[in-house]
Amino acid sequence: MFLPIYVKLHSNWLPAMYTKYYGFKEKPFTLTPNPRFIYLSKNHKEAFAHLLYGINNHYGFIELIGEVGTGKTTVLRTLLSQLDEDNYRSALIFNPSLTGVELLRSINHEFGLDSISEYATNLLEELNKFLLKENERGITVVLVIDEAQNLSPSILEQLRLISNLETEDDKLIQIVLAGQPELSAVLDLPELRQLNQRIAVRYRLRSMSIDETRIYIRHRMVVAGETGGVSFSSFALKLIHLYSRGLPRLINNLCDRALLIGYGNERRRITAGIVTKAITELLNVPQSKRLLIVFAGLISIVIVCITLSLKYNDWMSGKQGSFASVVNFTSESTPTATKTSNTESPKAAPKVNQQFLRLQEEILSYDQNDFHLLAFNAIAKECNGRPITIFSGKFKIPSMYSRLAAKRNLRVTAFKGTLDDVIRFDLPFLVLTKVSGSLGGYCLAVTSIKNNSISISPPLFDSSTLSKNDLNSIATDTFYLIWQNTGQIPDNVNLGDNRSEIRTLQLLLQKAGTYNDVLDGNYGTATVKAVVDFQRSAGISRDETVGELSLAALARYYTNGKVPSISSTGGTK
Repeated sequence: MFLPIYVKLHSNWLPAMYTKYYGFKEKPFTLTPNPRFIYLSKNHKEAFAHLLYGINNHYGFIELIGEVGTGKTTVLRTLLSQLDEDNYRSALIFNPSLTGVELLRSINHEFGLDSISEYATNLLEELNKFLLKENERGITVVLVIDEAQNLSPSILEQLRLISNLETEDDKLIQIVLAGQPELSAVLDLPELRQLNQRIAVRYRLRSMSIDETRIYIRHRMVVAGETGGVSFSSFALKLIHLYSRGLPRLINNLCDRALLIGYGNERRRITAGIVTKAITELLNVPQSKRLLIVFAGLISIVIVCITLSLKYNDWMSGKQGSFASVVNFTSESTPTATKTSNTESPKAAPKVNQQFLRLQEEILSYDQNDFHLLAFNAIAKECNGRPITIFSGKFKIPSMYSRLAAKRNLRVTAFKGTLDDVIRFDLPFLVLTKVSGSLGGYCLAVTSIKNNSISISPPLFDSSTLSKNDLNSIATDTFYLIWQNTGQIPDNVNLGDNRSEIRTLQLLLQKAGTYNDVLDGNYGTATVKAVVDFQRSAGISRDETVGELSLAALARYYTNGKVPSISSTGGTK
């Protein structure tokens, strides 16, 4: 009950504690623009491309418009960080409430030029010399003015005069005007028509969609070092988007407050209720009106549920394609509805696997890239491998798992069978689930098992364990074993081969109880027989050349290295 006062007294200390509680290395939702945290939505990528296009083609003036909080400043700072010093000279003027001379002095100062003079002609002459010199060197000079809606018409006219500094063939300076929608209204003034006509590239930033909002939140948490210590429910994410309208600044503010409230309540799952409470605090709503806000939030959630229900009903009726992967069909498929006689009894509706649908919704609340990164990091931790902190591109499986594992001296081996079959390998593994996204199926990591409880990553429903029945309900017959070939044994050995690695193979087979001959490093008939006998006992298809799956199954018999185990004892062997 004293938490609000405690938060107020220790506002600097408490966020630091919630980062530790959730496993972050730093706060994921700061309001300060940081290019390292930038998530480029489709809209932001288009804006970025327009800016680069205008600059590289020397169009002179470029306009970027966006509402407050859409991420203009972050995009601009990221743009500037991408302009290498070998080919570009850039300067950023932020919130320029300046006179004409003050603006010129600021520009010259940013470029390291003389900025002492109080006369515009002197400042312009100095700037022109600099631009000509850089042009001769093949350097593109870029001036970015943020919050340009604050510029008066007379100052904007001063910028037009700066743009007149040009050669016969080229513009000497590229000027990016970034601001709120009011900037467009200012540029439409009759006295600025000459400047307005010179703007060759224009782009307007829009807010993010609900899917982009979800991905944005996951992206910032991953960059901050998130390791599965916190998650947002799907309804919480919908409510965040509803409140923020997809504006990054509002998303950051709300998520930061929600994490703070979740920490105070010792909750690792951020629910719609926590988000609603965060909204009331941000809006500074009196206690008497908070029920109204909560009621409005609940109404929004109900509307979302009804919409999803209607879509689901359409889906069930076959309007959105086959749903064989998520329902259990009866032996006969349900025919299209037709007029039947009184003697005909209607077919039974297909039975829906409700548990699968529940798990599917939870898995789909994650961004697929983030989901696979968290799964990989959980297993890398078990194998003493370094985690992935930042990843760009598409995390396609299993190729990406194999590439990342190889960099950590690990192997990824596919296995077809049942969940019980793969558990017998006693190695960490990935489960290819029936839940599909844009990159194919989602993969869930399994790091330990005790009785009917299986440790998984990422967590589902704010829990890092899942029952075997639940895992079976979403698992396909494809698994990926993660292991280390400590002895560097080749997985394709021919009869008669003689090498030191084969001696290691013989030693492992001896520990497995199928080889009782001399350890001579020769792949003879006795060793081949031991390999086949081991494969039979392990339920592996016969392969006299050993094979990768056999080596994975033998990994448990290494004694020198730490081999991760998923058995009830846990840890390593």
